[in-house]
Amino acid sequence: MPSIELAKPLSRAMQIYRRVARHDLDPGTRRALARHMRGMAEQGMHDPGRLTVCGLSYLRELDRQRGRERS
Repeated sequence: MPSIELAKPLSRAMQIYRRVARHDLDPGTRRALARHMRGMAEQGMHDPGRLTVCGLSYLRELDRQRGRERS
């Protein structure tokens, strides 16, 4: 999947996350999200909506892991 096709779902996932979580993503998390979504695209997922949803699920899981680390 060319990177141009991945740019929109990646941007959309970050925008939605920012609104819901009420904080921005740090650069490391943005890179991790991009790697995750690129991997999904390389495995054959090409639907932009599905990529966005999977990106949001990935971010939610990262938040859960970080919450457990703080406890």
